[in-house]
Amino acid sequence: MVTSEQQLLSVSLPSTILMTDVIKEFNTSFADFVSMKEYINFLSIQDPAYTTNPGFQQLDSISVWSRTGRIVFTANKYMELVQAYKPDLYVALCDGDTNINSSAKRVSKAVLRSKTLLEQCLNIHLHSDTLKSKGILGSVEGGYNLETREESIDYLKDKPLAGFVIDGLHNNGPSVQNISTEQIKQVVQHTINLLPTDKIRVSMGCWNPVTVLDLVELGVDVFDSSYPYIITEQSQALTFMCNHDICQNDQYRISVAEERYKDDFSPICKKCNCLACQNHTRAYLHHLHHTKEMLGLVLLMIHNTHHYLQFFIAIRDSIKNGTFNQLQKKIRLKYISVNSEFPPLQQSNCISVK
Repeated sequence: MVTSEQQLLSVSLPSTILMTDVIKEFNTSFADFVSMKEYINFLSIQDPAYTTNPGFQQLDSISVWSRTGRIVFTANKYMELVQAYKPDLYVALCDGDTNINSSAKRVSKAVLRSKTLLEQCLNIHLHSDTLKSKGILGSVEGGYNLETREESIDYLKDKPLAGFVIDGLHNNGPSVQNISTEQIKQVVQHTINLLPTDKIRVSMGCWNPVTVLDLVELGVDVFDSSYPYIITEQSQALTFMCNHDICQNDQYRISVAEERYKDDFSPICKKCNCLACQNHTRAYLHHLHHTKEMLGLVLLMIHNTHHYLQFFIAIRDSIKNGTFNQLQKKIRLKYISVNSEFPPLQQSNCISVK
């Protein structure tokens, strides 16, 4: 209902952990179990759409929260699950429980713990026939401390990894969309400059589109789609890619809860070809919201995911065409009209994007 193009299927432990026993019993992969084997599976540890509970990491284990509560993973327990899921790409167990306020002692422990866990995961990975064709990613930790990040990279860069996750900048959840590039730029740029150029670089979290463009410019290759989910949960529809002359959408998103959409029988975006915009109106979405019908969130999620995927198509096309800076300026202007915290546009060249 969203796209016919292949995308990475992002799978997180908290949202799928309760399926583990059934997957093992049927002796199948996660992709086969959910009938999505045509997609490349990417397994992450935490769900970037939800705030990670801080302070529960231990010397040799990581905590995640499912619907049934806290679950503690050692490297052995985690790799047992990985071998059951058989993802194409997965993140080695790590301690990413740091942010801009974390102390030097805390980020140092995160790096040490992540080293220990990666060593254990990698050892099992290299000796597993099930995982010999799969890719394992290492997480670069260290919070906002550049020296500690260097220590983490020095350990990771020569390991047989498929790529790296630039981790430890936040604790996931909706608040990540409010983090500006200026806050993270020095750390991300320093990190990427030290990483091998022939391996993928991933950044998880619901970054707003302006920050996504800046991270692409810095060299990040892969992002997740938690941002459209967060916007959907707020009963809002993304419009930052809309053409103002056609849609009169001068903001980056609209709230279907607002009274002004009660009698608005136009789609969210007149040029959007998603299922929601092709078949339904703002007035109908407004009605669904106020009657608390689940269909309202379903339609918003279809639109927002489609809109976000179109954003990345535009990014890739602009890189090929040499028009990335124009796209960056266009999106920034849409956001800056209602968000004064975004800094002025800085002109430079983009280097890569997934």
